[in-house]
Amino acid sequence: MKVSQLLNAKKTNKVEGIRPQSTLKQAAHKLLDLKLGALVVTDETNTMVGIISERDLLTVVASCNPKAADALVSDVMTSSVISCGPDDEVTYLLHLMNENAIRHMPVLENGKLIGILSIRELTKAYELLQIEANTDPLTQVSNRRPFLKTLETQFESSRQDGSPMSVAMLDVDHFKRINDTYGHDAGDKTLQQLSRMLIREFRSIDLVGRLGGEEFALVFPDTDLIGAYAACERLRATIQSSEIVADANKIRLTVSIGLTEVYEHASDAAALLKRADELLYVAKNSGRNQVSVEGGVRIPSKPETALSSEK
Repeated sequence: MKVSQLLNAKKTNKVEGIRPQSTLKQAAHKLLDLKLGALVVTDETNTMVGIISERDLLTVVASCNPKAADALVSDVMTSSVISCGPDDEVTYLLHLMNENAIRHMPVLENGKLIGILSIRELTKAYELLQIEANTDPLTQVSNRRPFLKTLETQFESSRQDGSPMSVAMLDVDHFKRINDTYGHDAGDKTLQQLSRMLIREFRSIDLVGRLGGEEFALVFPDTDLIGAYAACERLRATIQSSEIVADANKIRLTVSIGLTEVYEHASDAAALLKRADELLYVAKNSGRNQVSVEGGVRIPSKPETALSSEK
């Protein structure tokens, strides 16, 4: 994100200034009245010669000198001002401000002051960028790269402390038919509503990620195969019984799931995910709409069949 984008998103970019000959009392009142964190100091030609912030006034207040408020802005202002331009990147500026302990940065375009940014605004923008980078824009769940990174971290933690962890791969059955019958826009809305069901059905500690297309991956920390199966089967049944409305079309869908857990010979998280993917294809090749569990157990779609298989 560039500075220009951040400035465009602000309600106002009006920059308040003050003269070097003004007193600190005047500066303090202006900061309080306008609820600002900093003022740009300009000379008679409106050229920026410095910046004064609420932080600069703290030492004056702490001195308890009754005459300190009558000191001039020029006595305490920061004269070596680091500025930026509208084409600078937010991430670079945040690094620059942290490195130089700067809390406010003026924005200049062709030598003209067009705005001022605080470190709080830049930090918030950076955090939003991180969220966007880690989130699939269509479904609003984790995208592939951060999902795999978190999976690796969870896997290592499970191996070190011996806690259980289960991983599942989920794929929408016959998704191509939805796109071909109702159109790609309806297909996108189907994936969006499916992702909401995934988020709603699982715990906050569980991880949901979209790996691509209609394929999702699930991580269940501190959960053995039995507990993860119960969660996956509940999800499968919920999806099967739900009706998704997309562009006035009522769409019903089913999903196939492959489920495994951390096992002795799993060398890394990638191997665990690969095993879950293999089990997903077992579910696909065995009729779809079922949970295929490590060990060859398959849970079919009809509840009565599932009950009979348990006997």
